[in-house]
Amino acid sequence: MDRGRIARSIVVGAERGDYLIVTSALTLAEVHKLRVGPALGDEDDERILRFFEHAFLEIVDVDRRIGEHANRLCRAHGIYPNDAVHLASAIRAGCDVLLAWDNRFTRVREPRIRIEEPIERL
Repeated sequence: MDRGRIARSIVVGAERGDYLIVTSALTLAEVHKLRVGPALGDEDDERILRFFEHAFLEIVDVDRRIGEHANRLCRAHGIYPNDAVHLASAIRAGCDVLLAWDNRFTRVREPRIRIEEPIERL
């Protein structure tokens, strides 16, 4: 699976206006360092942060209600706190689907939203 190709296809669809990409404000911190390898340099980091200013992206602020909802989602589904914040944010935004590459997370059955692995959208 080529995650880069899949992600690009999702962004292209959003640029065309096929859908809006919604993400939690937590994502702005998470993109600083990949799971493997070194942290990004300042220039790359700023370029990525600018990407999140596109009109086809909506950022859901993380506040106390999101935090409390995420806490309950952790208990209900046995998921990691950051995943729970993303899930609570997607539910607040009224999203139909939450995309995730983590198969532990995609196995969660939440009645208010589908959680599934991203696929190429072109």
